[in-house]
Amino acid sequence: MPLKIEDMIRDGDVDFTKLEQRVATYLIGRPEALALETSAEIAEKLEVSPMTVSRFFRKLGFERASELRNQARHEFSGPRSARVGDRYQSFVRAKTTQSAGRDGEIAELGINAALHLRTSPKWQSAVRAVAQSDFVAIVGFQLYQYLATGLAMRLNYVRPGVSMVSGSDGVYTEVFSQETDSKCLLIIDMFRYASHGPVLAEQAKKNGYQVILMCDEFCDWGSQLADFVFTYPNEGQFFLPLPVGLHFGLNLLYQDVVYALGDRATEKVEAMSRNQEIFGGFM
Repeated sequence: MPLKIEDMIRDGDVDFTKLEQRVATYLIGRPEALALETSAEIAEKLEVSPMTVSRFFRKLGFERASELRNQARHEFSGPRSARVGDRYQSFVRAKTTQSAGRDGEIAELGINAALHLRTSPKWQSAVRAVAQSDFVAIVGFQLYQYLATGLAMRLNYVRPGVSMVSGSDGVYTEVFSQETDSKCLLIIDMFRYASHGPVLAEQAKKNGYQVILMCDEFCDWGSQLADFVFTYPNEGQFFLPLPVGLHFGLNLLYQDVVYALGDRATEKVEAMSRNQEIFGGFM
């Protein structure tokens, strides 16, 4: 079995110059950077020259940065990446090398990415799809089921025809039993991706759905199968994180849908308020 890149870096420690050691420390603390960042971005972040980064890669045995990036992506999407124990150990090691302000920087990157996506034309198209479709299905895979549940509950306050899809029956009956012509499916998932995601997206498209995918940089199937893909920074520096960028992006989507609904949302909220008064569920 070939050595993992992190092991290669640790084994080559004695051969690195002081500047190369800076690169080594950064990549041991944030190994996903190899899959997500270019050599130039790593160099700029560490205030070293691109040549230093290239020389560091060559010492690991990679003549081209693309070779290293391909191996890194394989490590992140391969079978061992699924092991929670491995991810936990990586998290523990990273915490010993990160600066105290790094957590805040990660959160800021996520928020800025969400704000940037909100300015794109495809965002407005996705908002219209969620606001105007006769039926909206929302599915969150694995750790992100709670986001699908929360968004569906909130949308039900402002419009009818919204369903959180659990997939518990294994065949997604909630999605494929709808006969209306105007349908939208929102998929929420991040690394490591559920195998049902691309299958569900493909079949939903065949059944007349507009498909929206909210994911991170590791997703390699979204652009082929979804109508609208919104990619947020992977926050793999944390252990099984509650990703800031994705949370904020979903909040922005909900707010913009409410605005797009206009008077229809007002009427629905007033009806819900009357029901609250009848049943008295709040103090």
